[in-house]
Amino acid sequence: MPSYLELLPGLALCVILGANNLSTCLGTSVGTGALRYPQALILASIGLLVGILLEGHKLSHAITAGIVSSTDPAFILAVSLSSIGIMAFLTFRKLPISLSQVAIGAAIGAALALGTPVNWEFTLLVASSWLLTPLAGLALAIALTFTTRTLTKRVRRILTLNALYSYLTILSGTYAAYVLGANTVGLIIGMVEISGFELVTSIAFGVATILGMIALSRGTTRSVSENLVGLNPSASFAAQMGGALTVHGFTEAGIPVSVSQAVVGGIFGASIPRNIVVRNNRLIREIIVGWTAAPFLGAVLAFLLASVL
Repeated sequence: MPSYLELLPGLALCVILGANNLSTCLGTSVGTGALRYPQALILASIGLLVGILLEGHKLSHAITAGIVSSTDPAFILAVSLSSIGIMAFLTFRKLPISLSQVAIGAAIGAALALGTPVNWEFTLLVASSWLLTPLAGLALAIALTFTTRTLTKRVRRILTLNALYSYLTILSGTYAAYVLGANTVGLIIGMVEISGFELVTSIAFGVATILGMIALSRGTTRSVSENLVGLNPSASFAAQMGGALTVHGFTEAGIPVSVSQAVVGGIFGASIPRNIVVRNNRLIREIIVGWTAAPFLGAVLAFLLASVL
């Protein structure tokens, strides 16, 4: 009989992930008025669960068989606890942050403390993908902006055009929630997978993520939907879809990346062709500092925890 106590750190991490990452899935849809906050929660929950069940397995061994080859309980506990602490702090600060960056950094720190060999080739591949993720989201958002402009030139009625973009924005946000489940939640599931109970574990972690969205996500959602940059429905669609396509591509390659980086990159990409001026430079600086510091903070904290466990 498996010990379900092993699931508790992973469940807690999923709650914090949900609190932090609803913003990057449907935050721009809320900001444009295409969705009310409760509607965003429902659509994000559906997209997330479908992503976990269909493609969550693709990232399930990225840490325990990619970064290292270890399922040592001390290693898993150090990675989980350090990730929980850092994600909770940054979520409290209302900053969208990358769980994959925190967890990968924590895995390296814990491995070094325990003397476990690190697969540096795969680690460098993952780290390089973090640099490419926001750039790819930005580039795809720009391309989508010009493409949709060309395709919608024949639509003369403004109300019809706005309604079309609103539906597209909702679709892209649900898709972003799907890739969050496939990429990031799949990464967490792989750290605490119980043999023979994979489906139960996946559903439990999905439910925990949804609970985090419901109970704790309003602050980070406002940071993206209201405080970062004002986008109309067409720009919102380009930002969310560009970010989601970026993450899905890396998911197919088995590489854990940041949904928040991809979507925030998409927001900047969508704002460029429209000459939208980003209005909150302080928040942008805080987000970038958080992205940069996250893997290092994870590594240091996990190293210290693994040293005393």
